[in-house]
Amino acid sequence: MAFNKLNVLSLLISKFESCGPIPRNPTVTREERKIADRVAGLIEEADDGYMDIDDDEVLIIEEDADYEVPEFDVLDSSDVPHNLTIRFGDKWVSKEEVDKAIKYYREPAKGSRTPKTMSTRFRWLTLPSHLQKLREIEEAGPNYRGDRCRLLQILSDRLFEEVKKRFDMGITLHDNSLHTLAIEINRNETMIQNFLASSNWISRWKKSHRIVSRKITRFVTRKCLINKGQIENTAKKFVEVCRREMSLFSPSMIFNGDQTGVQKELHGARALAIMGEQDIERIAQAKSSLTHSFTFLPMLFADGTMGPKAYMVIGETTGAFPPSRPIPDPPNLVVRPGKSHIMTKLMMCDWLKSCVFLPNGPTKLFMLVDSWPSFKDHQTIRSCVPPGVDLTIRNIPPHCTSLIQPLDKYWNGPWKNLLKKFTNYALTFQPEYIVAQRNNQIWMVALLYHQVSAVRFKEFLKYSWKKSGYTDHSCPFLTPSQYCYDVAFHDCYETNCTRLAFIHCARCEEFVCFHHFIVAKQHMCLSP
Repeated sequence: MAFNKLNVLSLLISKFESCGPIPRNPTVTREERKIADRVAGLIEEADDGYMDIDDDEVLIIEEDADYEVPEFDVLDSSDVPHNLTIRFGDKWVSKEEVDKAIKYYREPAKGSRTPKTMSTRFRWLTLPSHLQKLREIEEAGPNYRGDRCRLLQILSDRLFEEVKKRFDMGITLHDNSLHTLAIEINRNETMIQNFLASSNWISRWKKSHRIVSRKITRFVTRKCLINKGQIENTAKKFVEVCRREMSLFSPSMIFNGDQTGVQKELHGARALAIMGEQDIERIAQAKSSLTHSFTFLPMLFADGTMGPKAYMVIGETTGAFPPSRPIPDPPNLVVRPGKSHIMTKLMMCDWLKSCVFLPNGPTKLFMLVDSWPSFKDHQTIRSCVPPGVDLTIRNIPPHCTSLIQPLDKYWNGPWKNLLKKFTNYALTFQPEYIVAQRNNQIWMVALLYHQVSAVRFKEFLKYSWKKSGYTDHSCPFLTPSQYCYDVAFHDCYETNCTRLAFIHCARCEEFVCFHHFIVAKQHMCLSP
């Protein structure tokens, strides 16, 4: 369901209505304004898709001795009414059917019916031990809850063991991690039919094990010495001018290019943890990957497509990739080394030649970029333009990029969320896969960029332009994370592969495990 800011505001008003009527023209203190700006910022982040509440909770063990843990009902409401089923061999039988069998078994005036008679009438009674089980159920009466309940309790206990073990290893867990763990335990151990590990079941499981929210990092605010009203006015006028100019171009000719620094290991700000821990520490594969970044420069077109190639700069001590360890050559990514990950003017020229001015590309382009000094050097940029190409360059005014640059305004957040979830899955379920290793990182970026460029996300990609004010078009959409990581309990599509799916391909619509997505092969399917 789409996020609605007005619903949040309505809930806030209801929450504090006991405080009295809302004043029309209040005298506001500086502290009150800061709090209001903070709350408004959180709502804007949620509206932009930067906030993922469901996945960002923390498991902590309550220290208060008076805290009463709610009893956990292991039965999943999503698979009632067959939650009281009982296992006889490889068959699951409803409690109703078992009660019929008990009644039939005791019908004779003297004694009971023979095993042969019982197995003829109830074909799931195939062994003498099954009749013994029937008598035990009869003796227990209404206190017998069924094998499904007992197996679900075993699964619940095993899930906590696995979660605790991963906490001790320093691994970050989220709701989707718990879902995958529960499904794997059921598949390999308890084998409960129709167990879905639904979000409701996971939520109740967390509550019974004292799950609350714990923030790992803190909110920070950015201050700008320039008057906010002046910045907004400048941005508004720039957008108005651009809209008039862009009307002379086809949307497929208009693009925004923006550099974004990406930490080599991207982690969320929240995670699951044992309650009572004062310091929340989680494992990283390499300390340097938390302090080092690479630069990623994509192209976002106004027609809801991505550039055929994105540009990536990786810092190397010598400024060159070692010949002994050649890098991969993905078809949708141009990778360059530098003494740092910071782009230079020469790299900008290389980006123009290798990613922007491609053979069979548009002969007329409208390039929207920020005010990075190299982007403002129009003479150098025009020296890279091939004959026959008409290029219009527009630089977004300083301090306005967060307001009116399409990639910065919306696209970067969901893109980094895609990378975070990849990293989290790798650390949790594929610890031998080193995310920050150069070649692994290149393939991670290439494969996820391949996903986000799918035709399926056309409306998502167009929304960045609408959010920035350049267009008025907007339709409902799923973000790449919402579609690609909604794998539920699907298996990998590869023949003879028994692994759970890691990703739902946005192009071919197949469910693919981590191994067949990036380890054994690279899933660069040709579907649009």
